[in-house]
Amino acid sequence: MEECCGYFAAFVSCVAFGTFAVPIKCAAVRKVDVDPLVLQTYKIGMTLLTSWLVLLFGVPFTFTPWGFVSGLFMVPGGTAGYFAVQNAGMAVSQGIWSSLKVLVAFCWGILIFHEPVHSKLGTTLAIALLMVGLAGVSIFAAPRTSTSSPQEEPLLPDVEEQNQPEIVDNKDYLGFLKRRHVGLLGAVIDGAYGGSVLVPMHYAGPKTTNGLSYVMSFAIGCSSVVTMVWVLRLLFNSVQGQSLRVGYDRLPSLHVTTIGPYAALAGLIWSLGNVSSILTVALLGEGVGYSIVQSQLLVAGLWGVFWYKEIRGMRAIASWFTFAVITVAGIVMLSREHVPVPAEAP
Repeated sequence: MEECCGYFAAFVSCVAFGTFAVPIKCAAVRKVDVDPLVLQTYKIGMTLLTSWLVLLFGVPFTFTPWGFVSGLFMVPGGTAGYFAVQNAGMAVSQGIWSSLKVLVAFCWGILIFHEPVHSKLGTTLAIALLMVGLAGVSIFAAPRTSTSSPQEEPLLPDVEEQNQPEIVDNKDYLGFLKRRHVGLLGAVIDGAYGGSVLVPMHYAGPKTTNGLSYVMSFAIGCSSVVTMVWVLRLLFNSVQGQSLRVGYDRLPSLHVTTIGPYAALAGLIWSLGNVSSILTVALLGEGVGYSIVQSQLLVAGLWGVFWYKEIRGMRAIASWFTFAVITVAGIVMLSREHVPVPAEAP
């Protein structure tokens, strides 16, 4: 029964994570230059507000400092992901970090936590198949033209202006690194950090093993980290402007009246996906559960194929569906390798 609930939670998580960006794709939001930290704030803010709803399901309030550790993984990783998209392009960045999240989760679950599977070789092959599929659907989900109509916008509106097929690579970092190289490094950081977001739940103790008990700690931890980032940004701006007032004025606007309702709805959908992913990991394990959750790319790609018409031409569409089938095959293989843990096991 728990295994079925785990796969259902994984399905809900994939749908929510693959859909949460849709509400902030309207024309009103696209007209506003939104800072990535602002979108992150809306997302985490809604996660904090909705996390208390688990109390309605009879879950007692529990807090563990490990939630703060999850926040330290999630917030910097997500920021590095935004930077990767802006400097290396969405398609290659998304493919890199999704594949790496699967690989990192696999290493934690199978190699570190020794989660039971029928065959380590079979699990490894399933993970490899899943990574190839995710990389493929990410590449073929990218828009093929530099200009697009309102119906053909990319699925990450906060970075759409930078999401062009070709990125000018004329900026050096540290005297030798090109812009694209640093962007790819950002994708790697996002993958490494993102694949470890729910690892602290494993160390939080038996009170959080059911998943729902960790939701509030996760939300509080992530909110604390986001708040810390705002404070550090304020201090940095203040030092540059030699005035606390100047530093405050230089902070990005929340655009409450313009994007507030849309960003809040997006955060609500993401929060649903987050709770479902926590349940998935609690019921299926880090190696299998979190890897399956990364197939959210399939849902995002389906939005691009059938609603936004981002993928043009039969060849591109056929290629996307081919890699989608490979991804599903990897998920099926991975699910068959999962060994349910008996209820009486510690």
